[in-house]
Amino acid sequence: MAGPDESRGSSSSIVRMPFIVSSNVEKADPATRKLIRSHVMRGKKQKSERPDKNQRTTSRGKMAGRTQAARVKLEEVIELYTPLVPGRVGSDLSFFEFADEVEPLTLLNIAKFHTVAMRIIFPLIMAIGCQADDKEWLYLIGRDAAALHITAFAVEGFMDRILRRQEDSAKLAAIVHFHKGLRLLRERLLGEDEETKISDSTISVVVKLASAAHFDGDYQASKQHMEGLRKMVDLRGGPDVFKGKHLLVEMLRCDLGITMLNGSNHVFFCQPSEPVIEYPEMLLPPSDDKMWSQDSFELLRNIDNDLATAWRVMRRFCLLVNLGTKTQRLILPQIIHQTMTAVIYRLLDMGFAAGSIDETVQHGLLAFSYHVFLQWQDIKLPYHHFATAYRNCILGLKLVDGVSSQLMLWLLMNGANSVFNISNEAWLREHLREYSDRCQLKTWKNMQDILQSFMWIELLDEQPGKNIYESLHLDTGNEWNMNGFGAIGYTLGEIHAM
Repeated sequence: MAGPDESRGSSSSIVRMPFIVSSNVEKADPATRKLIRSHVMRGKKQKSERPDKNQRTTSRGKMAGRTQAARVKLEEVIELYTPLVPGRVGSDLSFFEFADEVEPLTLLNIAKFHTVAMRIIFPLIMAIGCQADDKEWLYLIGRDAAALHITAFAVEGFMDRILRRQEDSAKLAAIVHFHKGLRLLRERLLGEDEETKISDSTISVVVKLASAAHFDGDYQASKQHMEGLRKMVDLRGGPDVFKGKHLLVEMLRCDLGITMLNGSNHVFFCQPSEPVIEYPEMLLPPSDDKMWSQDSFELLRNIDNDLATAWRVMRRFCLLVNLGTKTQRLILPQIIHQTMTAVIYRLLDMGFAAGSIDETVQHGLLAFSYHVFLQWQDIKLPYHHFATAYRNCILGLKLVDGVSSQLMLWLLMNGANSVFNISNEAWLREHLREYSDRCQLKTWKNMQDILQSFMWIELLDEQPGKNIYESLHLDTGNEWNMNGFGAIGYTLGEIHAM
């Protein structure tokens, strides 16, 4: 047997590459043409490589994995939080010049928290795969000292409440940054630079102050900041000046959250000269739309026309999000923001008779819209106005003849997801069990089918909803958190009670 070298050197095993040289425009002779055709056909007959089975399985797995949002766990945020002893000298921010001096650990906390903050604050936007501008926040705190300190105050305050569960001694660092930031902002507003007073940077600082106060449970302070913000926006020429900017989204979200949870007046779209933007055209279904379930169809026949339109728009929005999740053609962020503004502002301005089905559906839609567009993942803020009103609507509707058990179940699950601390609400657990039995639910899939017949976004609530369903048979509310209910683990209502 010939060795490897002999095999490669033998004339029988050498593959020669023929070269064809042509120096005129005449056709090649028949033998040359035959040679060319043989090489062409040889290339066509080569089969392309097929991906192996493991690769195909991985690809399908990635698409299937998009059926629910990646939620932020308490342990994940704790690991990101900087320990008391620095792990190394220098950081990714070492060569960045900030507008004011701030402790290195605080800067690291801001930078690390930012990586999970967007997933907490904008769960739906991040779940559909949109990526935030990772440099925008750095530019703001780099060039604006007031923004730097107010951001540090907000981050430290969030960490104190949600992670450390402390509200006094551990809050000292946040208070120091708050006073520094507020002093710098006042000096700017009392200065002579009129453009800086109403710049995007200054307005962003005020939005952060309003949002932080609202998160902290200080309604009066948050409302005062929003009124000042409205004056700044008017001096700039109105909300239309900010079209296309993320800053407008932040302003509207803050306005809507404060207004809804406290039952107060909103500061934007409150004048006849400033009408609410139209519903997205793609979400306005035709009159002969066949996408309605029997449950939705029966409900829409018995409610106010404007309320029914808001219902149709939100339900179509949910259908598109759910369909996009399965087909990887996810809805655009601009449509999400436009739907939020058009739906919630209109719902807030509707007025119905107390105890009517219209009032209850209005509150149910508000609770659902708040959860989809405004809620910080599953954090429940310490406000009771809307929660009390919604509870009264549900209990009052129970006494109305002709109301389906399926609608009651949807209203109850809405409350569990958005405004109620279910571990503290015995009435809610009892009613969920009662109407689950009335609907003869045997599995979570049965529950999910009912929720989707009204409106439901699987991408956000597959696992939390399943946790609620599986916990219905538990005897006490104290067992809820043991099952992992809540992605962050603690709500502000629970923290206040500690």
